[in-house]
Parts: sequence; C-alpha cells; structure tokens
Amino acid sequence: MPISKKKTLFSRFSTALLTTSLLAMVACSNGGGGGEVTLPDDPTSEGAAESPSGTVEKPITETPGSVTDSQREAILKNYDHVDPSHIVPYKSLEDALVYFHQNKSRFSNQNYLSIINFGQSSKEKRFYIIDMKTGSVWAMHVAHGKGSDSNHDGIAEKFSNVSGSNASSLGIYKAAESYNGSNGLSLRLDGLSSTNSNARSRAIVIHGANYVQESNVIQGRSWGCPAVAMENRDAVIKYLKGGSMVYAVVDTGGTEAPSVPSVPSDGTYAMHALSWETSSNPERKQWSQYLMKLLLNDWSSLLNGASDMKDFCPRYASLSNHDRANVWAQLFSAMTKFESNYNPLSRMHETTMGTDPITKKPVYSEGLLQLSYQDITGWNFCKFDWNKDKNLSATSPKKTILDPYINLHCGVGIMAKQVARKGVIKLSTGAYWAVIKTNSKYQKISQITSMVRALPLCK
Repeated sequence: MPISKKKTLFSRFSTALLTTSLLAMVACSNGGGGGEVTLPDDPTSEGAAESPSGTVEKPITETPGSVTDSQREAILKNYDHVDPSHIVPYKSLEDALVYFHQNKSRFSNQNYLSIINFGQSSKEKRFYIIDMKTGSVWAMHVAHGKGSDSNHDGIAEKFSNVSGSNASSLGIYKAAESYNGSNGLSLRLDGLSSTNSNARSRAIVIHGANYVQESNVIQGRSWGCPAVAMENRDAVIKYLKGGSMVYAVVDTGGTEAPSVPSVPSDGTYAMHALSWETSSNPERKQWSQYLMKLLLNDWSSLLNGASDMKDFCPRYASLSNHDRANVWAQLFSAMTKFESNYNPLSRMHETTMGTDPITKKPVYSEGLLQLSYQDITGWNFCKFDWNKDKNLSATSPKKTILDPYINLHCGVGIMAKQVARKGVIKLSTGAYWAVIKTNSKYQKISQITSMVRALPLCK
C-alpha cells in the first residue's frame, strides 16, 4: 500500500504554532554557529527502558550487502521499482535491499524497509521509509544522539552501543512493538547487529519529539533515539511496527549509482589498482575507471608526459598509452590522499584567500582534489553549480563540487592546463596544489613519487 500522510486542520495549526515557538527559542551560539538555525536538545535526561520485555535476537555477524557481484546484481533486479526518483543514497539502499532479500524470515513486517543515513546532516531529510510494494519513498528529518554530535553542528561523528554514551548506534534493527512511555507513543527497536545489540536495554526507540521539525534547520539532539517530528510519529510507528527492517548507516555517497564510462581497451589491457582502492570502498574502483576515461579521452594531452615525469615513473617513456594513463591515474590518486585523505566530502577554509567571487563567502577547498567554486571563473570545464549547491548543507554529497566525478574532471583538467603551460608537474611557483609545490611546507612530493613508483609498470 502506498504511503500517505493525512493531517487534520488542528494538527496542521498545532504543528505550525509549535514550529514558530521553537524557532523563536533557538540560539545561534548553541553549537550551530555561522547563523545556522539550531533547535534545542531533548530537555530530559537519558532514561532506562520503561519495560525491557521481549526477546532480543542474537546479533548478526554478516555485513549488509556482502555477496558476490553477480549475486548482488541478480537480487537487485527484483527491486527495480524501488526509489524511482533516486532520493535514497544508492549504496546503502542496495546493501539494505540485498540483506532484506536474504533475510526476509527475520522480518514479519515486509511491507516497509527503512534507512536512516547518519552520513547526512540533520538539516536534511535522511530517514527514508520505503513502501516495498510500490517502491515509493517517504523522506523526513530525524534526530541523532547528543553523544554523536558534541558540537551540535548537525553532523553525527561518533556512534556507540554503550549505555550512557547518549550516542546513536549503527546497524540493522528490527522495529518491534509500540507502547506508551515517557515520550508518548513509541516504537521499540531490537538491534540485530553487534554495533546496536544493546538497543532495547538502552531504550533506543522511535518516538516523536518537539525538538525535531520538518524544516531545513539543525535538529535538536536526542539521547540516542532516532526521534522524528510529532506530526510524523503516528504514521511512522504504524508503518514500521511489527517487525520491519531499519538500517542505520553512514553513507556519504550519491543517490544514483555512477554511470561508469567504459575504458577504451585493446582487449588485453588490465588496469593496475590505484592506491585508494580497498575492499571496503568498492566505489573507488569506479573512480579509477573514470580517471582512465578522462585521461584516455578528455585530457589525453597528459599522456605526452611532463619533463619531470621520469621522477615519478622512470619507465614512462616506453609505456603504452593505457599504461601512461594508469600512471597519471595513480598520481591523482596519490594527490587525493594528501589533499583530502580520499574523502569526497572533505572541505577546508582557506584563511589567506579572501572571498570566493562565486559564493560571496570565504574560500573553501572542497572534495577529493580540494577545489573551489571560484575555479569555474578560470576554467569553463569545471562544472560546479553554486546555484544548486547553496541550499544544501556544507558536506552534502549532493553538492556538485563534492561529487567525486565532477571534482576529478575539473582537477585533471587543471593539471592538464598546468602541464601544457609549464611542462612540469612539480612547481616552485604557480602550482595549484601545495602538495606538489616544491617550496611549500605542505608539499608531499617524495610520498607521492613513492606511491606512483610502486606501480608494477614503473619498476
């Protein structure tokens, strides 16, 4: 049955009045800073479960989505109808669907599946309730624990399964029975993962709260419960109670699986793995393939090399174009390690660079290669869209400048222009990145060189 949300005139008036009252109470100094609207926290103290009744299931040991690629593809074909508008982060959605499919016997309520993405700011709608029959998604705001967000900036950074931590817990939950407690109508959660196995004893439940509102503000913090706005409470509990699956996760990726361009190949070339590739970060292999596409097509001028290329790869001159592209891809991968630590949501305030002419705000370097919105004024191939991004939270994965593919495309282009003008990678002046500037205190030239030389084709 499709999700529907109905309100009476009284409930709409009450909600509007409550929202106005709460927003009048906020203090910008309450952790949000910078003029952010920040709702107050749960005013009560963390309590024990009102009734620790019920059977706690044995925690699971498997990781959601831990199947072979072919198995995963076959399972996901059963759910092509889910989230047609692509509003749920695709990686956590796929993992949740795979786990749900393989463990349906655990969940007596199979009508709904929910994902809470603590990788998004509390300013964003990040609690996704999915109607498994129609595929439609209801997205709403949800609180995280005070212990997960010490400075109340809307970003959950720490998670715990320990009583007294006041923190949110990650993992697979089963929504159990509803009850009336100190927070009114509430829904118990049983933690099925080793990371949330104490949920019932900690009284981690879904309940309504006045410090959560359906508006783009930093929500108040709970004592670890995924609290929702009062206007949504009854419907959420109605849909989820009785054994539905809830997946609490940190997902900083996008909402659509990237369309990875095919790498031109002569049928025999196999790309060497780049430094950022790990089994726990499968999306980075797609970054690698995208880099190869950029280097072989869009920015193939780089394949001609630079005068100092032999410092990075002594055998570069004798390599095929595929191998040369692989060397450059490793170079960019190594640069991102020291620019952003491979984190596509990384951003840093450039305190000496004044005001960004595009944003009219202080300059920030952002994304994998630490680029800025002002770059679009000098390079028309940089496709950052401030008009689209300005209404999103600072670290929203939906920002164009934080999209790893858009960020890489711009960065590779900037390097191509530098090499075309200067003929070298390492510069003492005029280098875009401090990590390859020879006289910079931030330079990481020896480390980057070692990482590129580690490629088998450079030895």
